[in-house]
Amino acid sequence: MQQQQQQPPVAVAMASRLRVNRNLPAAVTQCFSVVALCTAVADPNWFQVVLNGTSPQIYGVAYVVRLQGNITADPNTVMNYEGISLLIVMATCSYIGILTGFGAFILSFLGSRHPLLFNIPIMLHFITAILDIGSLALCSYLYFQVKSKLRRKKFEKITMQTTLGESFVIAVFALMFAVTASALSLHKVLLKDMRVPEGRTEEESALVAPQPCGNNEESG
Repeated sequence: MQQQQQQPPVAVAMASRLRVNRNLPAAVTQCFSVVALCTAVADPNWFQVVLNGTSPQIYGVAYVVRLQGNITADPNTVMNYEGISLLIVMATCSYIGILTGFGAFILSFLGSRHPLLFNIPIMLHFITAILDIGSLALCSYLYFQVKSKLRRKKFEKITMQTTLGESFVIAVFALMFAVTASALSLHKVLLKDMRVPEGRTEEESALVAPQPCGNNEESG
């Protein structure tokens, strides 16, 4: 009877060691971020320029794909070599952000028993948020650069209109979800660090508890 009473605490200690550390709130939030960023990349309109009431000239990730490596100059003379190069960097940040966000989602959803592996998705969450910030910052910079260029004397007599597109707005939502996922992942680690001492004392008590029972059995 005494040996059967000693088994449950040991089983609890082993179960706590084999427990998989997951972060489902961060995983679900990062999933929304990846979906939003994929939608922003698929939609071509990050910002657009309309000259003299003609069809809008749309710039975004799809425009970079359409260039097929030709970054000499914009055929519409709205954007120079530097602007196209920054547009390519913006597209690269978006694509890498999708990959890191998807990796953070998978690792946070599956979880890990090893503490170091548990920290990898946290870094991916923050890297995704930083890449999203980079994409939005570059898009905003290019938008204001094009707008200031069209105000020069060369374009004084041209009716122009420059507006941010729906992809920019969707990318803002992707950034919000990525920042939220990063905060949730960091909050999980802080809670885990606070609970570690309590978990250790429970395991120690579970392993130490059978010793008095054994001494009583020998004395009996």
